[in-house]
Amino acid sequence: MIRQEIIDTISDRTDIVQVIAQHVQLKKSGIRYVGCCPFHQEKTPSFYVFPHTGTFKCFGCGEGGDAIHFIEKAENKTFVEAVRTLAQKANVQIEEQEESVEEKQKRMHREALWITNKQVADFYRKQFLDSKEAQEYAYRRWGKEYCTMQEIGYAPKDGHALQQLPVKAEFLKELGLLNRGGYDLYQNRVVIQIHDRFGHVIGFTARCMDDQQPKYLNSSESDIFHKSYVLFGIEDAWKTAAKQDKMFLVEGAPDCMRLQSIGIHNTVAALGSAWNDSHFSTIKRVTNKVCFLPDADPPKKGETHGHGVQVVMEAGTNAMEYGLTVSVKEIPDTEENVKQDPDSFFKNTNIFNATEEVDFILWMADKLFPHTTTTEEQREAIKEIAYLLSLIDDETGVSMYIGKLTKYYQGKRLWLKAVDEERKKREQETKKNQDKEENDLNRKYGFYVDHGCYMSITEKGSVYEWSNFTMLPLFHIKDNVNPKRLYKIKNCMNCEEIVELKQEDLISISKFKQKVEGLGNYIWKATERELTKLKSYLYEKTETATEITQMGWQRAGFYAFGNGVFHDCHFIPADEFGIVRLKDKGNFYLPSSSSIYKNDPKLFTFEKQFVHLNLSSVTLKEFTEQLFKVYGDNGRVGFCFYLATLFRDVVTSTSANHWFPILNLFGPKGSGKSELGHTLLSLFTIAYTAPNIQNSTPSALNDTVAASANALAHIDEYKNDLDVKIIEFLKGLWDGTGRTRMNMDLDKKKETTAVDAGIILSGQEMPTADIALFTRIIFLQFPRSEFSDKEKQNYKKLLDMRSLGLTHLTIELLKQRRHFEQAWSTAFKETQTNVGNALGDAKGEDRIMNNWCVPLAALRVLQSCIPNLSYDDMLRVIVDGIRKQNAECKTNGELGGFWNTVQYLVSDGELIDGGDFFIRFLNHLKTDVADVTWTERRPVLFLQKTRVFNLYRKEGRQTNDKVLPTDALRYYLQNSTAYLGEKVARFDVYKKGYPVYDTTKSAPNKQPTRVTSAQRAYCFAYDRLVQIFAISLGDPYDDSENPF
Repeated sequence: MIRQEIIDTISDRTDIVQVIAQHVQLKKSGIRYVGCCPFHQEKTPSFYVFPHTGTFKCFGCGEGGDAIHFIEKAENKTFVEAVRTLAQKANVQIEEQEESVEEKQKRMHREALWITNKQVADFYRKQFLDSKEAQEYAYRRWGKEYCTMQEIGYAPKDGHALQQLPVKAEFLKELGLLNRGGYDLYQNRVVIQIHDRFGHVIGFTARCMDDQQPKYLNSSESDIFHKSYVLFGIEDAWKTAAKQDKMFLVEGAPDCMRLQSIGIHNTVAALGSAWNDSHFSTIKRVTNKVCFLPDADPPKKGETHGHGVQVVMEAGTNAMEYGLTVSVKEIPDTEENVKQDPDSFFKNTNIFNATEEVDFILWMADKLFPHTTTTEEQREAIKEIAYLLSLIDDETGVSMYIGKLTKYYQGKRLWLKAVDEERKKREQETKKNQDKEENDLNRKYGFYVDHGCYMSITEKGSVYEWSNFTMLPLFHIKDNVNPKRLYKIKNCMNCEEIVELKQEDLISISKFKQKVEGLGNYIWKATERELTKLKSYLYEKTETATEITQMGWQRAGFYAFGNGVFHDCHFIPADEFGIVRLKDKGNFYLPSSSSIYKNDPKLFTFEKQFVHLNLSSVTLKEFTEQLFKVYGDNGRVGFCFYLATLFRDVVTSTSANHWFPILNLFGPKGSGKSELGHTLLSLFTIAYTAPNIQNSTPSALNDTVAASANALAHIDEYKNDLDVKIIEFLKGLWDGTGRTRMNMDLDKKKETTAVDAGIILSGQEMPTADIALFTRIIFLQFPRSEFSDKEKQNYKKLLDMRSLGLTHLTIELLKQRRHFEQAWSTAFKETQTNVGNALGDAKGEDRIMNNWCVPLAALRVLQSCIPNLSYDDMLRVIVDGIRKQNAECKTNGELGGFWNTVQYLVSDGELIDGGDFFIRFLNHLKTDVADVTWTERRPVLFLQKTRVFNLYRKEGRQTNDKVLPTDALRYYLQNSTAYLGEKVARFDVYKKGYPVYDTTKSAPNKQPTRVTSAQRAYCFAYDRLVQIFAISLGDPYDDSENPF
């Protein structure tokens, strides 16, 4: 069985238009898409897709539902198979749980009720299409298009209409569609379907067509319909609310229908019950902002406000208590003082948009204070507003509110005092509850606390002291392998510690005593029997928390730093125990912030660097301007790569194998390449040092890349002579695959660490040892290592900017996540098209082009946040980068084979040092294309091209390897970065592998001189060849004899 929250995540991440477009040719029509139905034959399109609700509907055959249901039907798959298919596309990992017999029976029963409701809905729809009277009424109220889309129905006057259906009467009775007498519940009523957020028909609300009472009649409670949990309109509101980050709340179904019919799709209504925590919990899964639209009811005699306003005053307070940001859109008063509601007032979007939206606290103040005539009434009003302010954690926000509230009552100090009193009152209530719990200890668990010790009364009436300390249960840290518990332990002398106890420390008294006594003066005096009683109490009172083992983005829907989390647009710091409480998601444990480990420098080192300190006031504009000033286009590409990394999980969800490019920074020592990596890492960390790949084990590298999600990881000092296993590991980073190892804690099962970070790889050698690695990177060159004083000053200014950390900029950009999720897929496709058009016939490697499109598409989505970097300018940079990398790829890919063959021929003795090539240290070289002088001597390779080319072709024929034609080989060599030109040089003459000597000119008793001949030679910067191709042809040497 797949858990519902996983299915919810899959649905949220799925773009239904993309899913269906793979099977149906769709055309945009307003906010919808239309095409011919794949489930029946038709010439005129009647198949509609609604991206704002994530659903589809064919008005020809009646088929409809969400993306999961479409895959079931279109690809002939089971529900579970369809979920798995979409999970793979959305990059969501499925954790299946075994379904018990009881759970399976309950699920099947719910499904039977959904089917019954759907059959009834289809029947009522058919009746509606046959009733002109019902159509006239509904079309007049909500318009024909809306009624068609919502499949409005009609229950006929005949009280036995449902008996015609092939449905079990027991199900109809269970759903309340038949009354006790066996008659239809709905008679002569327009019937409106009620759905859950997945589109299942869970109930109905029906409007009478005559003088029946009540006017609106809802379905009865059932296994699938609970009024206190249901939000009318949620299936249409869900996606739009997530996109616009707001939900509009109205009092009844007709109000919701009116707003949705005029295009305000993110509107829901509570059905016949007050707004409650269940409603707010559902809403908070997509947005933390709500706006109430109260009915404009005239006040009853003796009351200051109408019923609609009273409802919102109470509901708005409850919503704030639940952690929502609340506002109000109130229908303006009329002189006639007649009842109005959203259904009657909001005839179109112009009226809706023109109606002022006011912050709830200020709206409440405006409702309360004008009606206060006595000091006591003013005091009560201040208390009520102060209570709302006490729910706000942000002191700056509270001060801003108070500044606006002084127009109702002067005196900022009075307001601050009132807020402080409300906070103390809540704390006292909490303490009162705690004291009551302690008094129940002895009665329930058989012990009590006295003078900081656990005590009990023996059967003989004497006092039995268990310990000289007490333990405050903090949290049970869930973990399948190593569960643990946190306690605050305090002795009778008021010394206290935070202790983390593994489950094994609580199994036996000896391990327990060893652990607590190791902390200091903490002594357990009782037996194992008393320890068991204490555990019964501690376990029952312990909250549960989940340990965060990877920094960055969490699947639970928040972003974790080592010292707190960013959630719902707020940073929530961890407490002294390392715990972060998220009301709607649970408790989470950050051990690096716990007082247990906080001061130990050896533990949780990375987590203590991956922190949000909020010390810097540098703006995003200031930082990017300085970054681009120092690093130019390389800085622009690097920053865009950072933008994509922030939402890496969204980016990878659009590709079949979940790939993500690697950013490669290549250049000589002192070129600034590593410092660019360090600068980008400062957007996540403080004082981070990239590991040196040369002296890091595969295990250590794996820990580096797996330490965070949707964040950057930097690996430095890449070289082409790395072990082949490390090269393969680097290649695996592109598609998110880390290192596979045996987990000894899980019955020796193999597990592969997923890579969820954006990888920066820097070094002084171009990563061309394996061309497959080169095509997995975004290749940036840093050719310079000498800089002017002004450039050095700009660099120092950038260092100062990053010194305090730049995580506040990351947090600001993380607020764009919902927008990024909605826009990414389309933006990436459009970017691919733009880049492809700009490249024309020079697209080269698809993988290289797609890699470069990722940072550009990220900028496209977030353009409004980065005003000093335009998409069009960046497009030109990206296209230029792709062309350069394609050229390097082609050159180095082809030449790599040539130089590897040359190296083999040298090692095999076919090519001879001195006869076919030689390497010399030189200060000066003049060739047909260059005349250069170096301050330090550099090794230059002289290659006798005729013989070398012949042996290269011969070796290719013998091994059946692909070889370059001579003209192509000349072209690639002459256009390679290591090529210095051509000149005549003298080579030793060899015959059958032995040097030839000139005996005619040698003096008696002296070694004869070698015979040499002048040959045209290609000259190469040998150290550059070593960097690029990792070859070794021998050691360079100095020779005073002129080889020219």
